[in-house]
Amino acid sequence: MKMTLIFKAGETIEFIGDSITDCGREDPAFNPLGNGYVLYVHHLLQSGYPELELKILNKGISGDQVTDLKTRWKPDVLELLPDWLFIYIGINDVWRFFEGDRNEAIPLPEFENTYRQCINGARMNTQAQIRLVSPFLGEKDPVDSFKKRLGHYQEAIDNLGQEFSLPVIHLQPAFDWAMLTKPAFYWTTDRVHPTEVGHMLIALTLLRACGFSL
Repeated sequence: MKMTLIFKAGETIEFIGDSITDCGREDPAFNPLGNGYVLYVHHLLQSGYPELELKILNKGISGDQVTDLKTRWKPDVLELLPDWLFIYIGINDVWRFFEGDRNEAIPLPEFENTYRQCINGARMNTQAQIRLVSPFLGEKDPVDSFKKRLGHYQEAIDNLGQEFSLPVIHLQPAFDWAMLTKPAFYWTTDRVHPTEVGHMLIALTLLRACGFSL
């Protein structure tokens, strides 16, 4: 059954998250949408549904964890009052267990509780329709330690989706499927950051979950 696009004319769609969302949006060459999946979402929507005149906002900041989102939630979400809010966070919260300063890693209970506070804030102070975007790792080995730990955070996001009756968009299955035919380095530069085609895969996965039809 063909889905209908969930966005309506004149709506504002915000994407908030870390470097995967940011993608150089502060660089004059890529301002304001960056050069990653947010830009591709914009192009696909503008070319596929130009009559809707949708506005896209990029509020990604490189290196962000869920605690960083909470700190900037008021100016970057509550004061902007988007019609749609896509929250894409979690990979840095786990990555710090394996690279960088381990003290900066966000334990699972804190991750889930902080994420819950952000959702509550948006629901109480805006009319935004929220979508949770579950992060991925470009890794085929199911017993890889990073992938196993990330799985618990992905599960926490699923639990939050159930708790708040919010749809969760899962990127991991899309990349797992993609890696059946092309290796991880085709889709990501370091298992975490997507290549150009990896960003397009994210954009298409997000939009297909929203009723976009090519």
